[in-house]
Amino acid sequence: MENARTPEPGYDWRYAWLLGLHGVTLLLVFPLGPQQNRLWHPGVAGIAESVAAYPFAAVIGGLLARRLGWQIASFRHLALLAGLAALPTAFSTGYGSFLVGRVVAGLAAGASFICIHRLITGAEARHASRVASRVVAFGMPIGILAATWLDWRVGFALVGLGFLVVGLSRKGSATEPRKPEPADSIEPLPGALFTTAALSLVSASYLTVLSGFLVFNAGHTEYHISAALLAGAGAGLAMPPSIRWLGARVSPSTVWGCSLALSLLSITGLLAMRGPIPAELAVGLVAMFLATQSARYLALGGLVHAKLANAALPIHQTNTHLAHHLGSGLGACVAGLLVFRDTQSGTLEGMTRLWLVAVLTTAAAWIAGLAFAQPKLRPAASAAAAKSFLRTATSWVRSVQTSITRTPGSPT
Repeated sequence: MENARTPEPGYDWRYAWLLGLHGVTLLLVFPLGPQQNRLWHPGVAGIAESVAAYPFAAVIGGLLARRLGWQIASFRHLALLAGLAALPTAFSTGYGSFLVGRVVAGLAAGASFICIHRLITGAEARHASRVASRVVAFGMPIGILAATWLDWRVGFALVGLGFLVVGLSRKGSATEPRKPEPADSIEPLPGALFTTAALSLVSASYLTVLSGFLVFNAGHTEYHISAALLAGAGAGLAMPPSIRWLGARVSPSTVWGCSLALSLLSITGLLAMRGPIPAELAVGLVAMFLATQSARYLALGGLVHAKLANAALPIHQTNTHLAHHLGSGLGACVAGLLVFRDTQSGTLEGMTRLWLVAVLTTAAAWIAGLAFAQPKLRPAASAAAAKSFLRTATSWVRSVQTSITRTPGSPT
Protein backbone atom coordinates (compact mmCIF):
# COMPACT_ATOMS: atom_id res chain seq x y z
CA MET A 1 0.00 0.00 0.00
CA GLU A 2 2.51 2.59 1.14
CA ASN A 3 5.75 3.24 -0.66
CA ALA A 4 8.50 2.13 1.71
CA ARG A 5 11.58 4.16 0.87
CA THR A 6 14.85 4.09 2.70
CA PRO A 7 15.30 7.16 4.92
CA GLU A 8 18.07 9.56 4.03
CA PRO A 9 21.36 9.33 5.94
CA GLY A 10 21.25 11.15 9.25
CA TYR A 11 17.61 10.28 9.92
CA ASP A 12 16.69 11.60 13.36
CA TRP A 13 14.63 9.01 15.26
CA ARG A 14 13.48 11.71 17.68
CA TYR A 15 11.04 12.91 15.04
CA ALA A 16 9.03 9.68 15.24
CA TRP A 17 9.17 9.67 19.04
CA LEU A 18 7.86 13.21 19.20
CA LEU A 19 4.89 12.32 17.01
CA GLY A 20 4.23 9.16 19.00
CA LEU A 21 4.36 10.88 22.39
CA HIS A 22 2.02 13.61 21.14
CA GLY A 23 -0.36 10.82 20.12
CA VAL A 24 -0.19 9.31 23.61
CA THR A 25 -0.86 12.75 25.13
CA LEU A 26 -4.05 13.02 23.07
CA LEU A 27 -5.29 9.50 23.84
CA LEU A 28 -4.39 9.16 27.52
CA VAL A 29 -7.35 11.24 28.73
CA PHE A 30 -9.98 8.89 27.27
CA PRO A 31 -9.87 6.16 29.98
CA LEU A 32 -10.19 8.69 32.80
CA GLY A 33 -13.93 9.44 32.61
CA PRO A 34 -14.93 7.47 35.73
CA GLN A 35 -12.00 8.89 37.70
CA GLN A 36 -12.94 12.44 36.75
CA ASN A 37 -16.55 11.76 37.71
CA ARG A 38 -15.51 10.40 41.11
CA LEU A 39 -13.08 13.24 41.87
CA TRP A 40 -14.73 16.31 40.38
CA HIS A 41 -18.25 15.31 39.22
CA PRO A 42 -18.02 17.21 35.92
CA GLY A 43 -20.70 15.09 34.22
CA VAL A 44 -20.58 13.93 30.62
CA ALA A 45 -20.40 17.50 29.34
CA GLY A 46 -17.45 18.29 31.61
CA ILE A 47 -15.62 15.13 30.60
CA ALA A 48 -16.18 15.99 26.94
CA GLU A 49 -14.86 19.48 27.62
CA SER A 50 -11.65 18.11 29.15
CA VAL A 51 -11.18 15.81 26.16
CA ALA A 52 -11.82 18.54 23.57
CA ALA A 53 -9.55 21.11 25.25
CA TYR A 54 -6.30 19.53 24.06
CA PRO A 55 -7.11 18.94 20.35
CA PHE A 56 -8.81 22.31 19.92
CA ALA A 57 -5.84 24.03 21.56
CA ALA A 58 -3.52 22.09 19.22
CA VAL A 59 -5.39 23.44 16.19
CA ILE A 60 -5.20 27.00 17.54
CA GLY A 61 -1.50 26.64 18.39
CA GLY A 62 -0.75 25.26 14.94
CA LEU A 63 -2.60 28.00 13.11
CA LEU A 64 -0.93 30.69 15.23
CA ALA A 65 2.52 29.21 14.63
CA ARG A 66 1.86 29.07 10.90
CA ARG A 67 0.53 32.63 10.87
CA LEU A 68 3.54 33.93 12.80
CA GLY A 69 6.02 31.89 10.76
CA TRP A 70 7.36 30.32 13.93
CA GLN A 71 10.46 28.15 13.44
CA ILE A 72 12.52 25.99 15.81
CA ALA A 73 15.82 24.65 14.52
CA SER A 74 16.08 21.45 16.57
CA PHE A 75 14.04 18.41 17.54
CA ARG A 76 15.60 18.79 20.97
CA HIS A 77 13.99 22.16 21.51
CA LEU A 78 10.59 20.84 20.39
CA ALA A 79 10.86 17.87 22.77
CA LEU A 80 11.83 20.07 25.72
CA LEU A 81 8.95 22.43 24.92
CA ALA A 82 6.49 19.52 24.91
CA GLY A 83 7.95 18.14 28.16
CA LEU A 84 7.55 21.45 29.95
CA ALA A 85 4.02 21.87 28.55
CA ALA A 86 3.05 18.46 30.01
CA LEU A 87 3.90 19.53 33.56
CA PRO A 88 0.75 21.62 34.28
CA THR A 89 -1.43 18.57 33.56
CA ALA A 90 0.71 16.23 35.63
CA PHE A 91 0.65 18.58 38.63
CA SER A 92 -2.97 19.74 38.36
CA THR A 93 -5.00 19.53 41.56
CA GLY A 94 -8.56 20.07 40.33
CA TYR A 95 -10.76 20.14 37.28
CA GLY A 96 -9.94 23.76 36.44
CA SER A 97 -6.18 23.30 36.63
CA PHE A 98 -6.48 20.01 34.69
CA LEU A 99 -8.32 21.87 31.92
CA VAL A 100 -5.68 24.60 31.85
CA GLY A 101 -2.95 21.97 31.66
CA ARG A 102 -4.59 20.31 28.68
CA VAL A 103 -4.85 23.65 26.89
CA VAL A 104 -1.17 24.44 27.52
CA ALA A 105 -0.09 21.02 26.26
CA GLY A 106 -2.32 21.36 23.21
CA LEU A 107 -0.94 24.77 22.25
CA ALA A 108 2.61 23.41 22.44
CA ALA A 109 1.66 20.35 20.37
CA GLY A 110 0.03 22.41 17.63
CA ALA A 111 3.02 24.73 17.37
CA SER A 112 5.31 21.70 17.21
CA PHE A 113 3.35 20.18 14.33
CA ILE A 114 4.05 23.28 12.25
CA CYS A 115 7.76 23.29 13.07
CA ILE A 116 8.45 19.59 13.13
CA HIS A 117 7.86 18.83 9.46
CA ARG A 118 10.29 21.53 8.40
CA LEU A 119 13.08 19.48 9.94
CA ILE A 120 12.61 16.30 7.92
CA THR A 121 12.38 15.21 4.30
CA GLY A 122 9.56 13.28 2.69
CA ALA A 123 11.60 10.07 2.46
CA GLU A 124 12.30 10.24 6.18
CA ALA A 125 8.67 11.07 6.94
CA ARG A 126 7.44 7.87 5.27
CA HIS A 127 9.53 5.82 7.67
CA ALA A 128 8.91 7.95 10.74
CA SER A 129 5.11 7.78 10.47
CA ARG A 130 5.25 3.99 10.84
CA VAL A 131 7.62 4.21 13.81
CA ALA A 132 5.37 6.79 15.48
CA SER A 133 2.42 4.39 15.36
CA ARG A 134 4.51 1.82 17.24
CA VAL A 135 5.45 4.41 19.87
CA VAL A 136 1.74 5.04 20.45
CA ALA A 137 0.97 1.30 20.59
CA PHE A 138 3.69 0.63 23.17
CA GLY A 139 3.37 3.92 25.06
CA MET A 140 -0.38 3.78 25.63
CA PRO A 141 -0.32 0.58 27.74
CA ILE A 142 2.33 2.07 30.04
CA GLY A 143 0.37 5.29 30.45
CA ILE A 144 -2.94 3.48 30.96
CA LEU A 145 -1.54 1.13 33.60
CA ALA A 146 0.06 4.04 35.45
CA ALA A 147 -3.08 6.20 35.26
CA THR A 148 -5.41 3.35 36.30
CA TRP A 149 -3.44 1.41 38.91
CA LEU A 150 -1.41 4.26 40.41
CA ASP A 151 -2.79 7.74 39.79
CA TRP A 152 -3.97 9.51 36.66
CA ARG A 153 -1.31 12.22 37.19
CA VAL A 154 1.41 9.58 36.94
CA GLY A 155 0.37 8.74 33.37
CA PHE A 156 0.79 12.33 32.21
CA ALA A 157 3.99 12.70 34.21
CA LEU A 158 5.46 9.71 32.38
CA VAL A 159 4.56 11.26 29.02
CA GLY A 160 6.25 14.51 30.05
CA LEU A 161 9.27 12.55 31.21
CA GLY A 162 9.35 10.80 27.85
CA PHE A 163 9.51 14.16 26.06
CA LEU A 164 12.32 15.32 28.34
CA VAL A 165 14.32 12.13 27.75
CA VAL A 166 13.98 12.55 23.99
CA GLY A 167 14.95 16.21 24.26
CA LEU A 168 18.04 15.50 26.35
CA SER A 169 19.17 12.62 24.15
CA ARG A 170 22.17 13.32 21.97
CA LYS A 171 21.35 10.68 19.40
CA GLY A 172 20.17 11.93 16.03
CA SER A 173 21.41 14.61 13.75
CA ALA A 174 20.72 18.24 14.49
CA THR A 175 19.12 19.66 11.39
CA GLU A 176 18.41 23.12 10.13
CA PRO A 177 14.89 24.21 9.18
CA ARG A 178 14.06 23.33 5.61
CA LYS A 179 12.37 25.89 3.42
CA PRO A 180 8.71 24.96 2.96
CA GLU A 181 7.58 24.26 -0.57
CA PRO A 182 5.71 27.07 -2.33
CA ALA A 183 1.98 26.78 -1.72
CA ASP A 184 1.13 26.61 -5.43
CA SER A 185 3.49 23.68 -6.02
CA ILE A 186 1.64 21.35 -3.61
CA GLU A 187 -1.58 19.79 -4.88
CA PRO A 188 -4.29 20.38 -2.26
CA LEU A 189 -5.90 17.31 -0.72
CA PRO A 190 -9.14 18.59 0.86
CA GLY A 191 -10.72 15.14 0.60
CA ALA A 192 -7.89 13.52 2.55
CA LEU A 193 -8.13 16.14 5.29
CA PHE A 194 -11.91 15.79 5.45
CA THR A 195 -11.61 12.01 5.66
CA THR A 196 -9.02 12.25 8.43
CA ALA A 197 -11.19 14.66 10.42
CA ALA A 198 -14.27 12.47 9.95
CA LEU A 199 -12.47 9.34 11.14
CA SER A 200 -11.14 11.24 14.15
CA LEU A 201 -14.63 12.51 14.97
CA VAL A 202 -15.98 8.96 15.10
CA SER A 203 -13.10 7.72 17.24
CA ALA A 204 -13.19 10.60 19.71
CA SER A 205 -16.98 10.64 20.05
CA TYR A 206 -17.01 7.02 21.19
CA LEU A 207 -13.79 7.09 23.20
CA THR A 208 -15.01 10.14 25.15
CA VAL A 209 -17.88 8.18 26.73
CA LEU A 210 -16.53 4.63 26.35
CA SER A 211 -14.92 4.36 29.78
CA GLY A 212 -18.05 5.65 31.49
CA PHE A 213 -20.22 3.43 29.32
CA LEU A 214 -18.30 0.31 30.38
CA VAL A 215 -18.68 1.27 34.06
CA PHE A 216 -22.21 2.69 34.21
CA ASN A 217 -23.94 0.62 31.51
CA ALA A 218 -21.97 -2.61 31.15
CA GLY A 219 -21.27 -3.06 34.86
CA HIS A 220 -17.47 -3.21 34.77
CA THR A 221 -14.70 -1.56 36.77
CA GLU A 222 -11.94 0.83 35.82
CA TYR A 223 -9.55 -2.10 35.66
CA HIS A 224 -11.65 -3.71 32.93
CA ILE A 225 -11.23 -0.45 31.02
CA SER A 226 -7.46 -0.74 31.16
CA ALA A 227 -7.69 -4.40 30.07
CA ALA A 228 -9.86 -3.46 27.11
CA LEU A 229 -7.59 -0.65 26.00
CA LEU A 230 -4.49 -2.80 26.42
CA ALA A 231 -6.08 -5.49 24.24
CA GLY A 232 -6.93 -2.84 21.66
CA ALA A 233 -3.37 -1.56 21.65
CA GLY A 234 -2.11 -5.09 21.15
CA ALA A 235 -4.53 -5.68 18.30
CA GLY A 236 -3.43 -2.37 16.78
CA LEU A 237 0.14 -3.67 16.57
CA ALA A 238 -1.08 -6.39 14.20
CA MET A 239 -2.71 -3.89 11.87
CA PRO A 240 0.31 -2.53 9.91
CA PRO A 241 1.58 -5.92 8.68
CA SER A 242 -1.99 -7.06 8.02
CA ILE A 243 -2.76 -3.96 5.95
CA ARG A 244 0.46 -4.31 3.98
CA TRP A 245 -0.18 -8.03 3.38
CA LEU A 246 -3.73 -7.36 2.19
CA GLY A 247 -2.71 -4.35 0.11
CA ALA A 248 -0.19 -6.45 -1.79
CA ARG A 249 -2.92 -8.90 -2.88
CA VAL A 250 -6.08 -6.88 -3.50
CA SER A 251 -6.99 -3.40 -4.74
CA PRO A 252 -6.75 -0.35 -2.46
CA SER A 253 -10.51 0.14 -2.67
CA THR A 254 -11.04 -3.39 -1.30
CA VAL A 255 -8.77 -2.67 1.67
CA TRP A 256 -10.63 0.57 2.28
CA GLY A 257 -14.00 -1.22 2.10
CA CYS A 258 -12.89 -3.96 4.51
CA SER A 259 -11.76 -1.36 7.04
CA LEU A 260 -15.16 0.34 6.74
CA ALA A 261 -17.07 -2.92 7.29
CA LEU A 262 -15.06 -3.86 10.38
CA SER A 263 -15.43 -0.35 11.77
CA LEU A 264 -19.23 -0.38 11.40
CA LEU A 265 -19.42 -3.83 12.98
CA SER A 266 -17.42 -2.73 16.01
CA ILE A 267 -19.46 0.46 16.42
CA THR A 268 -22.71 -1.52 16.27
CA GLY A 269 -21.33 -4.01 18.78
CA LEU A 270 -20.48 -1.23 21.21
CA LEU A 271 -24.01 0.15 20.89
CA ALA A 272 -25.37 -3.25 21.99
CA MET A 273 -23.71 -2.92 25.40
CA ARG A 274 -26.82 -1.64 27.13
CA GLY A 275 -26.61 -3.86 30.18
CA PRO A 276 -24.25 -6.08 32.17
CA ILE A 277 -22.28 -8.29 29.78
CA PRO A 278 -19.31 -10.63 30.26
CA ALA A 279 -15.99 -8.86 30.64
CA GLU A 280 -14.48 -10.94 27.83
CA LEU A 281 -17.11 -9.71 25.36
CA ALA A 282 -16.67 -6.09 26.41
CA VAL A 283 -12.89 -6.33 26.12
CA GLY A 284 -13.17 -7.96 22.71
CA LEU A 285 -15.55 -5.33 21.33
CA VAL A 286 -13.42 -2.43 22.55
CA ALA A 287 -10.26 -4.07 21.21
CA MET A 288 -11.95 -4.57 17.84
CA PHE A 289 -13.06 -0.94 17.79
CA LEU A 290 -9.57 0.36 18.54
CA ALA A 291 -7.96 -1.99 16.03
CA THR A 292 -10.34 -0.89 13.27
CA GLN A 293 -9.52 2.75 13.95
CA SER A 294 -5.87 1.92 13.37
CA ALA A 295 -6.78 -0.05 10.23
CA ARG A 296 -8.73 2.83 8.73
CA TYR A 297 -5.95 5.37 9.31
CA LEU A 298 -3.40 2.99 7.82
CA ALA A 299 -5.60 2.24 4.84
CA LEU A 300 -6.11 5.96 4.19
CA GLY A 301 -2.38 6.60 4.52
CA GLY A 302 -1.70 3.85 2.00
CA LEU A 303 -4.16 5.40 -0.45
CA VAL A 304 -2.80 8.93 -0.13
CA HIS A 305 0.93 8.66 0.62
CA ALA A 306 1.65 6.50 -2.40
CA LYS A 307 0.40 9.30 -4.65
CA LEU A 308 2.26 12.15 -2.97
CA ALA A 309 5.70 13.31 -3.99
CA ASN A 310 8.32 13.37 -1.25
CA ALA A 311 8.38 17.17 -1.30
CA ALA A 312 4.64 17.31 -0.58
CA LEU A 313 4.51 14.66 2.14
CA PRO A 314 5.78 16.70 5.15
CA ILE A 315 3.36 19.53 4.35
CA HIS A 316 0.51 17.07 3.92
CA GLN A 317 1.34 15.42 7.24
CA THR A 318 1.31 18.81 8.97
CA ASN A 319 -2.19 19.51 7.67
CA THR A 320 -3.26 15.97 8.51
CA HIS A 321 -2.23 16.38 12.16
CA LEU A 322 -4.29 19.57 12.45
CA ALA A 323 -7.29 17.93 10.74
CA HIS A 324 -6.99 14.92 13.04
CA HIS A 325 -7.06 17.11 16.15
CA LEU A 326 -9.92 19.22 14.81
CA GLY A 327 -11.97 16.07 14.24
CA SER A 328 -11.08 14.76 17.70
CA GLY A 329 -12.27 17.97 19.34
CA LEU A 330 -15.51 17.92 17.37
CA GLY A 331 -16.05 14.27 18.28
CA ALA A 332 -15.73 15.00 21.99
CA CYS A 333 -18.21 17.85 21.64
CA VAL A 334 -20.67 15.59 19.81
CA ALA A 335 -20.49 13.06 22.64
CA GLY A 336 -21.02 15.78 25.23
CA LEU A 337 -24.09 17.08 23.39
CA LEU A 338 -25.79 13.77 22.61
CA VAL A 339 -24.98 11.56 25.62
CA PHE A 340 -26.15 12.25 29.16
CA ARG A 341 -26.36 10.36 32.44
CA ASP A 342 -29.84 9.52 33.62
CA THR A 343 -30.31 10.71 37.19
CA GLN A 344 -32.56 7.80 38.17
CA SER A 345 -30.86 4.78 36.60
CA GLY A 346 -27.32 6.19 36.62
CA THR A 347 -26.72 4.91 33.09
CA LEU A 348 -25.55 6.85 30.06
CA GLU A 349 -28.34 7.56 27.58
CA GLY A 350 -28.21 8.87 24.02
CA MET A 351 -25.94 6.22 22.54
CA THR A 352 -28.37 5.59 19.68
CA ARG A 353 -28.00 9.19 18.51
CA LEU A 354 -24.24 8.86 18.82
CA TRP A 355 -24.37 5.67 16.76
CA LEU A 356 -26.28 7.48 14.00
CA VAL A 357 -23.64 10.22 13.90
CA ALA A 358 -20.88 7.60 13.77
CA VAL A 359 -22.53 5.70 10.91
CA LEU A 360 -23.17 8.84 8.85
CA THR A 361 -19.68 10.18 9.41
CA THR A 362 -18.00 6.84 8.72
CA ALA A 363 -19.93 6.42 5.48
CA ALA A 364 -19.06 9.95 4.39
CA ALA A 365 -15.37 9.35 5.13
CA TRP A 366 -15.48 6.13 3.13
CA ILE A 367 -17.07 7.84 0.11
CA ALA A 368 -14.51 10.65 0.22
CA GLY A 369 -11.69 8.11 0.53
CA LEU A 370 -12.83 6.27 -2.61
CA ALA A 371 -11.46 9.15 -4.67
CA PHE A 372 -7.96 8.19 -3.56
CA ALA A 373 -8.43 4.58 -4.65
CA GLN A 374 -8.60 5.70 -8.26
CA PRO A 375 -5.49 5.40 -10.48
CA LYS A 376 -5.33 9.18 -10.69
CA LEU A 377 -5.68 11.32 -7.61
CA ARG A 378 -8.85 13.38 -7.80
CA PRO A 379 -8.99 15.91 -4.98
CA ALA A 380 -11.89 17.74 -6.62
CA ALA A 381 -14.10 14.64 -6.40
CA SER A 382 -13.34 14.10 -2.73
CA ALA A 383 -13.89 17.78 -2.00
CA ALA A 384 -17.31 17.59 -3.69
CA ALA A 385 -18.18 14.56 -1.54
CA ALA A 386 -17.13 16.45 1.57
CA LYS A 387 -19.29 19.47 0.70
CA SER A 388 -22.28 17.25 -0.04
CA PHE A 389 -21.91 15.48 3.29
CA LEU A 390 -21.62 18.76 5.19
CA ARG A 391 -24.91 19.97 3.69
CA THR A 392 -26.64 16.70 4.59
CA ALA A 393 -25.13 16.58 8.09
CA THR A 394 -26.10 20.19 8.82
CA SER A 395 -29.69 19.51 7.83
CA TRP A 396 -29.76 16.33 9.94
CA VAL A 397 -28.30 18.02 13.02
CA ARG A 398 -30.90 20.78 12.82
CA SER A 399 -33.70 18.23 12.66
CA VAL A 400 -32.26 16.35 15.65
CA GLN A 401 -32.02 19.56 17.67
CA THR A 402 -35.71 20.27 17.15
CA SER A 403 -36.80 16.71 17.98
CA ILE A 404 -34.70 15.98 21.08
CA THR A 405 -36.43 16.79 24.35
CA ARG A 406 -34.90 16.14 27.73
CA THR A 407 -36.51 16.11 31.10
CA PRO A 408 -35.32 18.87 33.42
CA GLY A 409 -32.16 17.91 35.23
CA SER A 410 -31.46 14.78 33.17
CA PRO A 411 -28.18 15.92 31.58
CA THR A 412 -25.29 15.73 34.04
